[in-house]
Amino acid sequence: MKTIALVLLLGLGGAAGAGYKEAGEAVKNLDAAQAKELDTFLAQPGAALAKNARVTGLLNDNGPAMELFRRAAGEANDGYLFAPKPEKLNRKTPVPVFGAHIKLLKLILIDAKIKAVQRQPVQAERDLLAAAAFMAQLSEQKSANLISSVVEQLCLMKAYPVIAESLRNPSASAGYLKGLAALLYRAGKSQDFMRAAMLQEIEVAKGSVRENVTPEAAALERKKVPFWKRAVAAKLQDAEFFSLVYKKCDAALDERAKAMAEAFRANAPAIADDFIKKQVQELEARKEASLKWGFWAQFKDGLTGGKETRERMAEVMADVLLCIPAPNYGKLVPRYHLYYSQLNVLKSALAVKLYQRAGKRLPNSLEQLVPGYLAAVPQYPFNKFAPVIYVRTGKKFLVYAFGPDGKDGGGAAALDPEAYFEDPARDAGDIVFAD
Repeated sequence: MKTIALVLLLGLGGAAGAGYKEAGEAVKNLDAAQAKELDTFLAQPGAALAKNARVTGLLNDNGPAMELFRRAAGEANDGYLFAPKPEKLNRKTPVPVFGAHIKLLKLILIDAKIKAVQRQPVQAERDLLAAAAFMAQLSEQKSANLISSVVEQLCLMKAYPVIAESLRNPSASAGYLKGLAALLYRAGKSQDFMRAAMLQEIEVAKGSVRENVTPEAAALERKKVPFWKRAVAAKLQDAEFFSLVYKKCDAALDERAKAMAEAFRANAPAIADDFIKKQVQELEARKEASLKWGFWAQFKDGLTGGKETRERMAEVMADVLLCIPAPNYGKLVPRYHLYYSQLNVLKSALAVKLYQRAGKRLPNSLEQLVPGYLAAVPQYPFNKFAPVIYVRTGKKFLVYAFGPDGKDGGGAAALDPEAYFEDPARDAGDIVFAD
């Protein structure tokens, strides 16, 4: 959870999208401490929430903000709804702050639970469609990919039990089910296993290199070294030198992006961890070799144009930059795939429900739903991307996927995603929809 909290705190205050800015500004009585209550409320049944004066007060106070959120969720996302397309990427590039969005999503879900028990299905379904639309918008974001994806994962974790309960309601409207199916399809269609996010993070790193590694910055650094080194550096740190530094950094960062993207694609955090270890070992080896290349070798090379010295100097500078600790993206890999599994279980269960509504009976298999209700049988990553499991028992059915422990629990016990996010060791249980 600390990794996700770190990513969420990276926001520097960018654009929040049509209507969302106003919605956030309209939030009342929900500072950081008070907002923690929302998770406690979300875990309670709708009947208890309806009798809770604190909950009622929060919903009344934030009614206008929630309405603005619902309307904003209906906007199309051209890829830049939550953050504009940046002119250049570096560590100073603003990213959106989603704190208010998350608070409002939780209020929307609480309101949906209350409206469901108060037999106000139209309002409950409107709430849930707004929540699903917000997640679809996040999946379509082309800038600030990483934080948008992390927020999307967090939102589905909060919404999953409420949406699942709505699917078990025999009175759920056909319009709601079809609308929800379209929104979940949108969310799934944009998934690329974090490839775009990793590429964007690397472009941010490249931009930061170019922002900070300049002739002016190098001149300041030269003042800190002995005279003979200063003279050599001043001569060799020309345009070709900086081009070499950028080239070396770019090549190493591109390798890092490829490894991180593959870790997400294969649901294999070890790929990310192994790459970082390998890169650290290579940096250490080059540092050792550089120390062995002494003054006289540099002096002689300088007399003949300094080609090797320039190369080594550029390598040292690039390695210093590459030694700056990068975020441990490997920790995000299984959490991303938990989201992916939850989304695919929901999509499958919803398709079963739509088929059942149309034909008055349950399908014999998920394959029977292709292509009318599913483009393909969804997969889940904790068992080598096997198809989601469907079990029919009379008039009831079960859809489930293995959880992060990679074990088949038969859907008997559900994973607690909140507990897993807090402690990855608490990974027992399946991702389940039971009708």
